[in-house]
Amino acid sequence: MTAREYQNKVAKILKTIFSKELVKTEWNSVEFDEHAGNHKLIYAPRHDIAIGPFNSYLRNLDTSNDCTEIMMSHLLTTKLFKNCLKNRGTLKEVWNNFNRCYLAIELEFSGSSKHMLGSIINASVSGGIGIIITTKKNIKKINRLVAYIMRLEGLERIEINHLRNLIVFEKNDFLKLLSDVKKKVINKK
Repeated sequence: MTAREYQNKVAKILKTIFSKELVKTEWNSVEFDEHAGNHKLIYAPRHDIAIGPFNSYLRNLDTSNDCTEIMMSHLLTTKLFKNCLKNRGTLKEVWNNFNRCYLAIELEFSGSSKHMLGSIINASVSGGIGIIITTKKNIKKINRLVAYIMRLEGLERIEINHLRNLIVFEKNDFLKLLSDVKKKVINKK
């Protein structure tokens, strides 16, 4: 399955878990940022998949109103926290309060280490929870890059303090997680 086919499959499942308007593919992360203006002047990552609600820095985060906080109690968040994040602190501690969206998802099926490093940073800083989905072939490479950034942060060379919201999944593991959540959401209806 190509990255595009996988992206479409995941987006389709997510649209059964969330309302369709909350699930965006190829989402422009500065879409709601009136500060950003021109893409020729400011880098604007496009996330493979983003789940809302979406924050505008001018309207929301500049006034400390995070529209995504409501998603902290969502079934998917609960499952992600319990299975992947609980050893990093409380949900409030791992949640990125200056996010653009609830979930920022990047697919890394190929690419250079530099490209993957950018995806790691983009997912982590854009989402309340950032998710990298990769292949079995690339999972060790992604985990080494995450460890590198965390080491730099630990040595106080950089101050990101966001990577604790990042989760790395092998592509089949993420589909299984979504399938489990989808079943529970459908059973609740």
